[in-house]
Amino acid sequence: MKGHFLVQLIVVLATFVVALVLEITPWPSGFHSFKPSWLVLVLTYWILALPTRINIGTAFLSGVIWDVVLGTILGVHALVLSLAAYLVARYNQILRNLSLWQQSLLIIIFILLVRIGIFLLELSIHSAVFSWKEIFGALISAALWPWVFFLLRKIQHQIRLD
Repeated sequence: MKGHFLVQLIVVLATFVVALVLEITPWPSGFHSFKPSWLVLVLTYWILALPTRINIGTAFLSGVIWDVVLGTILGVHALVLSLAAYLVARYNQILRNLSLWQQSLLIIIFILLVRIGIFLLELSIHSAVFSWKEIFGALISAALWPWVFFLLRKIQHQIRLD
């Protein structure tokens, strides 16, 4: 028998809550662009690991919650995360078969696309400024990807979530 469904659900939700808390944790103003995209990393892992359970709907709901928590215009993060989740789900088999360092390189591009997408949506709604320092946040996220991957994989195996 696989792990208890309620425990599995609570653990997966807890990973999203931890990622959201890390996402909204304040950083010094000069280092804000260096902040990793925790929610995108966790969402990417769970879509790769459980594509039938964690999908575009989960990404949309996470984005709406992210919008509410940040106090931004409702739907900006939800739309961008939904599009990002679609890309990960669409190319799930290809991404799963890449090595971790190849996945890390794709994470750089992926997070840059998410941040540029958020910027473009905010620019179309009101004035927004894009800092090229965002590249550093994508690089840090890519450097953290193997640790996030192994941590979430260990959690996944401990709760027998396949």
